[in-house]
Formats: sequence, C-alpha cells, structure tokens
Amino acid sequence: MYKGILDTSIILRFLTANSSDKKEKFKKLIKEAISEKAVLLVPLIVIIEMVYVLEKIYGLSKKDVREKIESLESIPPVEIESEGLVLESLKIYDEENLKFGDALILAKARVSGIVPIYTFDKKDFKRFPEALVL
Repeated sequence: MYKGILDTSIILRFLTANSSDKKEKFKKLIKEAISEKAVLLVPLIVIIEMVYVLEKIYGLSKKDVREKIESLESIPPVEIESEGLVLESLKIYDEENLKFGDALILAKARVSGIVPIYTFDKKDFKRFPEALVL
C-alpha cells in the first residue's frame, strides 16, 4: 500500500540537512510509513530534479550526487520508481562522466536491450557501442 509520493523538496531537505525542522518532519513521515507498513514513492522525475539541484545548486560532485541519491535505498519505506534504471543511470553518470539525461538514455538502452540510440550528439555518445551517431 502506498502512503504517498515524495516530492523533490522534501527529499532534498533531508539529504542536505539544511533545515533541521524540515528534516524532522521527513523523519516523522518515514516513521509513520514504517508503522503503517506503507510505501513512499519517489518518481523518476524527482530523481532527475534532485540530480540537477544537487549538482548545479549545491555544487556537489557526480560521485557525491550518486551517493546521496543511492542512500534513499536504505530508507525502508522508500521506493524509487524504475530503481534498476535509476541505479544504472547514476553509475553511468558518475563513472562515465555523462550528463544525467544522457546517462539515463544509455542506461535505458542497456537495461531494456533496445538499441541503437540514434543521436547527433557525437561528443557524448561516440564512445558507446549502444549509440549510433548520425
């Protein structure tokens, strides 16, 4: 049973700890979900927004962004939409030094087996066999 959906703002306040009051409210929500045996869903768009904000606004490295978002897995009632895709995207984003959007596309190709990726983006995709630069 789902308790609800987590928005970017609530997760960011928890991950960055820049508001103790908001962090405590998040912890309370987590405890409620656990006691109710309910799930809190993190939609894929929230992951995309978090990557952008953590990297561009907070100035975190790709490695640190990856670690923060992966830490959501350890919170029992939290479920990340398309978790396998998200984790593969974060790995590619960090290890291959790609923009997250491109990492998400590459991860989708790898996870689904749907190839090639047709692109004009020679700079970012030319080194990946899954891509076909036109």
